[in-house]
Amino acid sequence: MKKKKRKIRINRLIMLFLFAFLFCFCFILFIKSDFFCLKNVEVVNNEVLSKTEIKDLSKIVKGKNLFSYDLKKVKANINESRYIENVKVKLGIPHSIIIDVKEKSISCALKDEGDNYYYIDDDMKYIDKVKYEKIKNNCPIVEADFTIKDNEVYFENKKDKDKLILLLKNIKREGLSNKIASIIFLDDNTISMKTKEGIKVIIDKNGNMKHDMAKLTQILIDLKSQNINYGKIDMTFSKYTLYTYK
Repeated sequence: MKKKKRKIRINRLIMLFLFAFLFCFCFILFIKSDFFCLKNVEVVNNEVLSKTEIKDLSKIVKGKNLFSYDLKKVKANINESRYIENVKVKLGIPHSIIIDVKEKSISCALKDEGDNYYYIDDDMKYIDKVKYEKIKNNCPIVEADFTIKDNEVYFENKKDKDKLILLLKNIKREGLSNKIASIIFLDDNTISMKTKEGIKVIIDKNGNMKHDMAKLTQILIDLKSQNINYGKIDMTFSKYTLYTYK
């Protein structure tokens, strides 16, 4: 009787193992089947690089089984771009790979004497050389005394670098990045800016930039309410701001 029960238990275990084996075998065949063929590469949260450029960086070739792609390798390929700060790559079962990018924050485009333009991040670190027509709309063009060597930015005057970082930070804080077209940082005492409408703005290089940019925001709002998009705003005086039509 005991031998019979033991035999039944063994047979049940064998059946259980066979069932598990068949299930795993069928599952492996299923995930390797054409049902999981890659048909779409989706790119999200890109602003500077185009979706096509990011797909090209990924080096993904469509048509293979979704589970055959090395996602770490895809991520490493995309991270080779100077524009990318971070990237996440995940499977979108059953037919997609999703690439979620975080691009570096472009603070401005530095312009040299030869009319060459360079994207710079918030810390004044070099990102890439860019053509004038490719500069994005909310990126001020800055003229300053600088050189670029081995993909590093060197300012003639370190204080100018620190003041430019502070100015751009407050321009962004006040939402003026899409309003300021250019910044000239060449004079010893003043900074000259121009809005996209053509209004010239002069500020004291040694002034309170947080206060000045907040004040400039209100002035530009007032001028816009009066349909005025020309003239000059001089903020170098300690107690008042001078606006002239010329």
